[in-house]
Amino acid sequence: MSLTLTHSIIDGCTTLKLSGISTAYQSIADSCAKDNLSYSEFLNKLLTYELECRSQNGRKQVLKMAGFPVLKTLEMFDFKESAVNKTQISELATLRFMDNAQNVILLGSSGTGKTHLAISLGYLATQQRFRVRFFTATDLLLQLEVASHQNRLEQYMNKVIGGSRLLIIDEFGYVKLNETQANLLFQLINKRYETGSVIITSNLIFTKWKEVLNNDEALTAAILDRLIHHSHIINVQGESYRLKQKKKAGLIQI
Repeated sequence: MSLTLTHSIIDGCTTLKLSGISTAYQSIADSCAKDNLSYSEFLNKLLTYELECRSQNGRKQVLKMAGFPVLKTLEMFDFKESAVNKTQISELATLRFMDNAQNVILLGSSGTGKTHLAISLGYLATQQRFRVRFFTATDLLLQLEVASHQNRLEQYMNKVIGGSRLLIIDEFGYVKLNETQANLLFQLINKRYETGSVIITSNLIFTKWKEVLNNDEALTAAILDRLIHHSHIINVQGESYRLKQKKKAGLIQI
């Protein structure tokens, strides 16, 4: 192939934003020529390759936007060391709960794998190119407060909260909220109610949530009502993974 023709093809691909074809057309052409394929088959292979490249790039983009602190998968989760119902988690892994805007609530002590499971489900959603956002409860409330002070809370709610198919709130219950923060959390949960799925992890049973939510009984009831109405509640029991690893390594004795 002449250099002029090569430049012409690359320029055309650039104009049409066919970056996948631009990098692979020559190898695909050589393969099709070797197999004596028709022009239509050659074109089909080019388009299939471009579509796969775009799909991969889309998955990478939504994964980056999700903001996971680390990447965790269900394959990495040790179900043998956990009392978690694997069948229930496998059902959640189909992501059908997202089709119905259902929530997932993971309850358990620190270090039992709640965050791992939450990220794993979020990762599966990104691989289907769903928009996912991950926040710790502390970081999320800080962002909500900043948006409120800057008079752009509605914009933040619509773009970040409402614009995500799946919202993950990690570590709820470790820090007590003031009145403003508790009200902001209610607005967020109300925004998501029956419109988008929420995964929330907490070290507290529901009867203890009022203590975190400024001891506001009515507000706590309203938040729990919306969260639990369409939800899958998972009790993640067992010994802390982190403590187990340190004990196995002989670093601590308990």
